[in-house]
Amino acid sequence: MDLIVNTGPDETVSILLAYGSGSFRTPMKFPTGNHPEQLAVADFNNDKHLDIITASNENDVSILLGFGNGSFGPPTTFAISSTPNGIAVADINDDNYMDIIVLTDSICDTFLGYGNGSFAPRVSFETESFSMGLVVGDFNNDNHADIAIVRMTYKVVNVFLGYGNGAFRTAISTSTLAEPEKIAAGDFNGDQKIDLAIASCHTNRLYVLRGFGNGSFGASMNYSTPACPAFIAINDVNNDNYLDLVIANRDNDTFSIFPGYGDGNFGTQMIFPTGMDPRSLAVGDFNRDDRMDIVTAGYTSGTIDISFNIC
Repeated sequence: MDLIVNTGPDETVSILLAYGSGSFRTPMKFPTGNHPEQLAVADFNNDKHLDIITASNENDVSILLGFGNGSFGPPTTFAISSTPNGIAVADINDDNYMDIIVLTDSICDTFLGYGNGSFAPRVSFETESFSMGLVVGDFNNDNHADIAIVRMTYKVVNVFLGYGNGAFRTAISTSTLAEPEKIAAGDFNGDQKIDLAIASCHTNRLYVLRGFGNGSFGASMNYSTPACPAFIAINDVNNDNYLDLVIANRDNDTFSIFPGYGDGNFGTQMIFPTGMDPRSLAVGDFNRDDRMDIVTAGYTSGTIDISFNIC
């Protein structure tokens, strides 16, 4: 499993090709234009090779088409409404081509993909102010992509249900009880309805909202984290077939694992040291031992740190 890392100060992304033993080749850098802050990966031109999209604080996004050998073409850049707070890729109009969703402070920009690496002109809708993070999922089980957005100051998550044509309904709001900043989605209790995990740096807590399958969510359960949960990943890291939560704790250089019980509840967190100022992480099997490992990216240190699973 290879790694792609934003290296914003020099306006590039770094590609680290894996040896399969947990080590990586020397990074290859590819220009993105401006300062990339957000990153996502998908096949935008249907050539079965992964492509990269980055969003920058210069109010634009860049597409780098992949050649399938670890290298990428020059960036194609186009404007977004404002500084990005989140980015996602999904098929929001049911044409089997990947589309782009970019969240800014109060607007969500969508770009419908043509399936050849190019996109239709931007279409935007209002999300209201202090929109901090987004996740895409089917929250009402109608087989159309929906968007969930957390609004920090207003302590809510807004769900925009998709029509399947690239347009979305008026938001359904659910209280989060705290100032939410990061969001992730998964079925934590096995009822075939998508639930939400939300992180708040203001309270140093993680909130889990049970999905009702109609775009609304139940009252949250909450769990303490060490210091500013800055990123949420969802995976089964202990091989019990239940989803666990993995959290990057920005302000004390650790990550936490909350083991899932499969009923919507999570066990006592396990805390592990990592590199300085972790603001994102990923879960994968980097050494081919059939166990999920964790890699964190240190914003201040400019390093990545891999923690191998020995359980």
